[in-house]
Amino acid sequence: MTKRKFLYVVSMLILIFTLNITKAFAWFTASDSMELSATAGIWVKPYLVSGEEFNRITSPVKADIKTVEFMDTIPDLADYKMGINKFDVSKEQDGSVMAWVDNTTEMYIGGKGGIIADQSLNTMFSYYTSVESVTFKNVLDTKDSTSAYNMFLSCLKLQETDVNNLDTGKIQYFQFMFANCVSMMELDISSWNVESAINMSGMFANDKDLRKVILGTKHAENVKTFENMYKDCSLLSYLDLSHFYTRDAVNYKGMFKDSMASELDLSGFKMREDANLSQMFGYMAILKTVYVSENWSDIVKTDCLPFWMCTGLTGSTVSQQEGIDMANYETGYFTFKQMEAK
Repeated sequence: MTKRKFLYVVSMLILIFTLNITKAFAWFTASDSMELSATAGIWVKPYLVSGEEFNRITSPVKADIKTVEFMDTIPDLADYKMGINKFDVSKEQDGSVMAWVDNTTEMYIGGKGGIIADQSLNTMFSYYTSVESVTFKNVLDTKDSTSAYNMFLSCLKLQETDVNNLDTGKIQYFQFMFANCVSMMELDISSWNVESAINMSGMFANDKDLRKVILGTKHAENVKTFENMYKDCSLLSYLDLSHFYTRDAVNYKGMFKDSMASELDLSGFKMREDANLSQMFGYMAILKTVYVSENWSDIVKTDCLPFWMCTGLTGSTVSQQEGIDMANYETGYFTFKQMEAK
């Protein structure tokens, strides 16, 4: 072989090796982010429309849907009719995320490789009045979502959902997220990060069959309002708040009103002097013990009636008029408990 041919072969081998390395790097980079690179030819994880838009697009069928399941693939939907039993719910309206309905009651939401949620999850399944279960199966990526208010509002028959797998680290607005879900008996949100949350008002309001909420540790120090959070949860008896921490909230009005808990551990609640506690424990007929730490002792100065009709409080000679002066552990109805380590 001549020197020229030898150099030619070597240069071609180097070129082939370089091209293969470049392709491999592009593949691993794109696979790691699950995003499409136009040059690498790797599939993008597609984007879902906003919650409000999803609800609008699927409105023709939402009253009949009993089950919702997310999938990381899309089957052949050639025999389905757009707007009747299939819907383009992709942000780009390119068919990359589709919702389709089988047997008139089973909805599937699919996207190749998974689905990225919009910043807004608001009202997504609101007034899906027949839905009994919503299964995300780790398919929906909510890491960039910032708002989820009214997400399941008035899902009257909802009983099961694996929302505990959702990434809530950036979500600020949770108000009325599960409100009026009157058939839901238990909810596990123990894995949720709520450090960005600022509004949890009415989050579980009027969930009349709710018996148990598994919270886990929650750093809710940035939340401003808990107004009516558990209002009218008339069967709620299990609520472990011992690792629920607050700091900046100004509104606790009606937070536990009409719930059935006999004991509340609020030792992680740090109270501001201007906090509104109006009927915070109102009509909790079987409430006997409320634990608080030194963060609450006789500092709240607002004029309100937090214990309205709490006739079962330990040590109570309650008249319904007794107010904020009893909201302390020294001379009032509370029991002291040292706040547990965060």
